[in-house]
Amino acid sequence: MKKVFPYLLVIALLLPSVAPLFGKGYFSMHDDLQVMRIFQMEKCFDDGQIPCRWSPDMAFGYGQAMFNFYSVFPYYLGVLIRLVFPISIMATVKLLFIISVIAAACGMYLLASQFWGKMGGILSSVLYTYAPYHALNIFVRGAMAEGFALAVLPYVWLAIYLLVKRASFKRILMLSLAIAILFTSHNITSLIFAPFTILWAVFWIIYSRNIKSIVNIGIAGILGIGVSAFFVIPNLFEQSLIQKEFFNTDYFFYGAHFVSLKQLFWERSWGYGPSIFGPNDEISFAVGWPHWWFGLPLGVIVISWFRIKRRRLLSLILFVLISFLTISTFMTHGRSTFIWKLIPLISFVQFPWRFLGLTAFSLSFAAGALAKAKFRFKKLIVFIMLVLIIVLNIGYFKSEYSWWWATDEEKLSGVAFELQQKAAVLDYLPKTAKNAPKEIAPENPQVISGEGRAYNFSKNTNSFFFDAELYGDAELQIPVMYFPGWVVISDGELVASRPSEEIGAITVNLTTGKHIVQGRFINTPIRSLSNVVTVVSLMLIFVGYVFDNNKRKFLWV
Repeated sequence: MKKVFPYLLVIALLLPSVAPLFGKGYFSMHDDLQVMRIFQMEKCFDDGQIPCRWSPDMAFGYGQAMFNFYSVFPYYLGVLIRLVFPISIMATVKLLFIISVIAAACGMYLLASQFWGKMGGILSSVLYTYAPYHALNIFVRGAMAEGFALAVLPYVWLAIYLLVKRASFKRILMLSLAIAILFTSHNITSLIFAPFTILWAVFWIIYSRNIKSIVNIGIAGILGIGVSAFFVIPNLFEQSLIQKEFFNTDYFFYGAHFVSLKQLFWERSWGYGPSIFGPNDEISFAVGWPHWWFGLPLGVIVISWFRIKRRRLLSLILFVLISFLTISTFMTHGRSTFIWKLIPLISFVQFPWRFLGLTAFSLSFAAGALAKAKFRFKKLIVFIMLVLIIVLNIGYFKSEYSWWWATDEEKLSGVAFELQQKAAVLDYLPKTAKNAPKEIAPENPQVISGEGRAYNFSKNTNSFFFDAELYGDAELQIPVMYFPGWVVISDGELVASRPSEEIGAITVNLTTGKHIVQGRFINTPIRSLSNVVTVVSLMLIFVGYVFDNNKRKFLWV
């Protein structure tokens, strides 16, 4: 019971933060595509398109290679939940947010308690849970993918520390799976975390003088990348197929979204509007009260612990975390512009305030050290700190609007469905499209030149079908976006296809007569290779796990 109690306490303390997610209905958020994404992923499962890459209802109904580029892990998990439990998609979305919060809290406890003890672990966990940025991600932005990335980061750091400390296959497995989940959860957060995570690994390798651990971390990294290869490899190598300039220009240009010191440390106002140019955002980007208060005495602890030989390691860890905290917070401010210009790759982070995720992580982890320090009435003071954290931040953990009567049927039909089809239309727009579609795709292919008609059109995630009756040679535009992987077959024979000049829809030329036309979405060589790498990596993990659990038996044989 003693081993389980801290986790039960952590979950009990975080429950107020997710209480609004229980019950019927749905709530408002900026990224109101969570239901749609799970709906599209389920269609992929129904059609046997696994891994899922093409979403037929996106981009005004012309389709989009959304899951070839956008974070996939939360949505695979959502579909698996729906396969096991008979709950609505809306309930699944809320459950996924709850899972991300619980996973983040337990992960932070596991990590911080390794260094600050159980009390410090609980303090760090509650700080991480009630960081305003967590509330922002759930109840304002609806940033599920980013929430899962923040949830898995503590496990990545914990696995690195444990693996350097003592090598074992289970620890390699833990690190590889954590890396795979991170990479498939959120590309941008992975980009932010990567250099700091590498420095964390370097710190432990140098301190422990365990050069051999580089091999173990390398193996775990390769396996982690291998497991996530089905997503990572196409994501990287097929970027040239889409108009990625939309990701870091205009509204998404980082220079328009820096945060002021007042917003970071002083403001307590909370809003549900957008991030806009200048300091008058209708949204909060606070580090949090009392979070930054608890950060103030950490420098004193670093100095005092460094003088004590048995506390010197803890002093160094705290110094590293304070350094990370300082850098990540600085990156949200306009003074860091020179770094953004120096490293063009980070322009794809889009919003400098996204570094607040790393700030919340570093500060929460570091502040747990306060419970490790020696002072009178420590238990009482830590209890007061926990109460302060919850009381000062619980007001953020609520949505602007809630609709208790909302259902999946309403969300996935009529105007509500069309609004989701139109959302994020510029995301992953193929380079072959001159302009994005501006109206819902027609129900049937259109005869652009010549005479005839196309009818009985149907489509799913990896194919489409229709009949055509033509009275002469004709050009047809099919209401599916042209993208590598789509092939068109007429009467059993492959026919040439191309993108239309304006919106890049699939266009074909057919001869006089009746035709049965079908389209198939097949893997490109890159996608096929990535799938193979994932399967091989999972097989290696399985074989390694079986061998590790039965090594005595194998040695005896």
